[in-house]
Amino acid sequence: MISIITAIFNQLPMNRMFYDSIVKNTDSEFELIIVDNGSTDGSIEFFKSLGNNVRVIENDGNYSYPYCQNEGIKVARGDVFAFLNNDILLSPHWDSRLLQILGKDGYHILSLASNDRMATKEETTKLSRHWKHVKYPLQFLLGQRSISLKLMTKLCYGRNWAKFCEDVWNRHGLNLRIGFSGSAIIMDKQGLEIVGGEWDPRIYAADFDMFFQTMKLSKEGKDIKPLSIVGGIFHHHFRRLTFHEKFPPFKDNDTLININQKWPEEELNEYSALIKR
Repeated sequence: MISIITAIFNQLPMNRMFYDSIVKNTDSEFELIIVDNGSTDGSIEFFKSLGNNVRVIENDGNYSYPYCQNEGIKVARGDVFAFLNNDILLSPHWDSRLLQILGKDGYHILSLASNDRMATKEETTKLSRHWKHVKYPLQFLLGQRSISLKLMTKLCYGRNWAKFCEDVWNRHGLNLRIGFSGSAIIMDKQGLEIVGGEWDPRIYAADFDMFFQTMKLSKEGKDIKPLSIVGGIFHHHFRRLTFHEKFPPFKDNDTLININQKWPEEELNEYSALIKR
């Protein structure tokens, strides 16, 4: 079973699309663990209404990304952990295709291709620009209602989302590229154990920290390859829509540190350079 762990704060229209995308495109048995940071727009009630495979953890305020992911890990029952943002759309068969490689040859932690980072730098630049040209005018005119979100995706990818995703799969399949798209990081139990059983709760930029950890552990000869993107498994990331929410301050803010307070400059420069390729 796959444990999908997702932190939210409001964004009800996006949450509805996110859940619909999971149900339509996931082949495996799954549980969805929602870690709520104080939503007031009906999102908690929506997720609670969905049945036994959805569980809601209600925090007593707004907490950082790693704190929320660790709360989800504590109650997860699956053998695979999918740490997904709520502002994404998944492609058909994303999980069954990923499971063809997850856990094999040291690839215990993987990410999915997206409009943030595709299989090649050229494709990333082209699609990212196209998405910005579509998103910002519609967001200005229509806001973040369901009709706006759906129109954005149609104008960006055409009327047939599944066909776009299948074309990406046919071009790139299980080809890997070192790096990550932070909106979708998936790991098996062994991978989670190798990195210490949790996300480092001190680091808000937790996706970068996870990448740096896999790089360092791989260089040390541990049974784990660097966090990499599976080029043929695409997901759309609406990206920065949630930044328009007026988030309360993090309740764990006093425990958070900058990533350069953990990682030496030499390692930061070395590992960061790989992401820019």
